[in-house]
Amino acid sequence: MELAIRYGGVENIPLYNCSEHTPEEWTRMHGEKHPIAGFLYLVYGIIIVMIYIPCLKVMISKELFRLSCFKIMFLLGLVDLCAITVGSIINGFLLIEGAVYCSHPSLIYPSGSMALFGWCSACMICLILVINRILDILRPSMVKTYFKGYRTYLILSFPIIYGMYFIFFTPPVTFYSPRQSWFFDPFINNETDPLKYTNMPHTINNFTIVFVTCFLYLFLCIALYLKVKKASTSTSHRSHKSIFIQSTIMCMINLIASIIYVLMQFIPVPGWLIIVAQMTWQGGHGAPAIVYITLNRTIRTGVLRLLLIKKNSSSSSQITPASNQTNSRLANISNTGETTDGKEY
Repeated sequence: MELAIRYGGVENIPLYNCSEHTPEEWTRMHGEKHPIAGFLYLVYGIIIVMIYIPCLKVMISKELFRLSCFKIMFLLGLVDLCAITVGSIINGFLLIEGAVYCSHPSLIYPSGSMALFGWCSACMICLILVINRILDILRPSMVKTYFKGYRTYLILSFPIIYGMYFIFFTPPVTFYSPRQSWFFDPFINNETDPLKYTNMPHTINNFTIVFVTCFLYLFLCIALYLKVKKASTSTSHRSHKSIFIQSTIMCMINLIASIIYVLMQFIPVPGWLIIVAQMTWQGGHGAPAIVYITLNRTIRTGVLRLLLIKKNSSSSSQITPASNQTNSRLANISNTGETTDGKEY
């Protein structure tokens, strides 16, 4: 976006100049319609938004939002909604139309910047969240020290600033319907070196933060396993199995998306692999909402009450107290392992 500001508009940026043809001509000459795929992306995006919004509403309830993990999860949800809006909803409309970058430069350029913001900010927030959960399990006193009160908001300012850097100071991804995905190269001029559009900070993000986060997820599973090993109840084993499955799914989705998206910017890859990258990218942003509503008892119960499907009761509306045993606390662990243990962070 810094280039758009410097040149006084998206259309005036030299490397993104579409003046050679009209938008309709660009679409007709280079676009390729994919109505079925576009419809599926559109429906997926709308469904995820409809699931995510009530989950976020539950997270900001007084009893949950005082916990640092739910503050982090709430911000992650807002960022995911930004990414889903671009990568699924806008992406669906563009696929149905068969658009390319020059069909709608004023829409696609800022949307691509927003998509980068969503992905890179979410990567940083996930890293913070898994660190928060590891500390809560191994060093609860450190969670009180570093995530108490306003300190959580201060920490969460870093992923926002990190994402804003990608919006203003790095090239955006642009839509290209023949390959059904988003690329840094807008495919305007075949004579232009594609490396001029390279976004190295994005590459660094995908090969550092994503890999580190996956490693920490593995460490979290090991720590939880050691914690529940002493407990012989079936509840603790089910909780650990659920956390392991959730962590594995999240890691694999993000890892596949991050690797393929870097590779397809530099080397030719099969069309089906590009589609896999697109699906895993959007799957990574939509999976938390699905996990919350299916595997997180606390959020699922709150959503059911919000929708008046499940009646509120004094016994079930309470946050699990800190004095409960390990298996009771683990029963409320979500996709990143947060516990609703009654402590205010």
